[in-house]
Amino acid sequence: MLHIFQIQNGILREKEPEDILPMLAEKASWIDLADAEDDERATVQQFLQEELPDSDDMEEIEASARFFSDAQGLHVHSLFVYQSEGRSRTTTVAFVVQDSRLISFRESRIPDFRLLRMRIRRGWVRVQQPLDILLSILEQKVENLADALEDVHRDLEQVGFSVLEVEDSDLEDDIERLARLEDSNGKIRLCLMDTQRSISFIQRYVRSDKERRRTCAEIQHDLDTLMSHTTFLFDKINFLMDAAQGFINIQQNQIIKIFSIAAVVFLPPTMIASIYGMNFQVMPELHLYFGYPMALGLMILSGIAPYWYFKRKGWL
Repeated sequence: MLHIFQIQNGILREKEPEDILPMLAEKASWIDLADAEDDERATVQQFLQEELPDSDDMEEIEASARFFSDAQGLHVHSLFVYQSEGRSRTTTVAFVVQDSRLISFRESRIPDFRLLRMRIRRGWVRVQQPLDILLSILEQKVENLADALEDVHRDLEQVGFSVLEVEDSDLEDDIERLARLEDSNGKIRLCLMDTQRSISFIQRYVRSDKERRRTCAEIQHDLDTLMSHTTFLFDKINFLMDAAQGFINIQQNQIIKIFSIAAVVFLPPTMIASIYGMNFQVMPELHLYFGYPMALGLMILSGIAPYWYFKRKGWL
């Protein structure tokens, strides 16, 4: 899908591709390709003479492949997080900042861009040049990452109550939920770290621009705060994970203890039954009139005695 935006009197406006395609190279301030079709890629390629990055290029992790400058413009490949099938996913968006336009290319539809388009339709995004658009996108990204961290913290509070307060909670289900939260928190932290690198790279090109340098500093401050929060969430997740595993071990030890005590309690009656179950020729109690009740009594007493002893010791 192809989205085209234009700066008009300092406000970013979305344009219909059919209206602006004939003059795309001159009038488009931001060209956004989302999961683009071949014909859309060819259209942008034709008007911009720009070599669009492929998926392999976008997923490179070394800094030299993600942040660089050449004759085409300033290249920034930034990592974004989104939800798919109930789990957090990450995808890379490639940005090219030129003198008169910003080009972005992405394989997935990301909520950050959808929210930014809603703000653009309301006329809330004020920019002066393509670099301002990129900074607005990164600001929107940081806001959404902060909201995602709030969701993780809220879910973590619920899991923590289930693990620590609810006696008959399903601890295995709690551990599975903690694993999902840890995965989400890890992906959010990865995006925060990548955004820090993006802002640091941009700051090197706006040293003489006081206003944009201040914007970068504000974004960097928010990133530092959110990074500290992810560390706190990691610690809390690890604590709850250890607590849940500890409670599971206690439950398993309790079951094993019950089986062990049951085996000890039934051992003496089993031994007595085995003795009087032998069929030797000479057995003194064989012809006793009260031999059978006596054997049953011995079996009951031999079972009660260890149970009473364990109870007195507080082992039960």
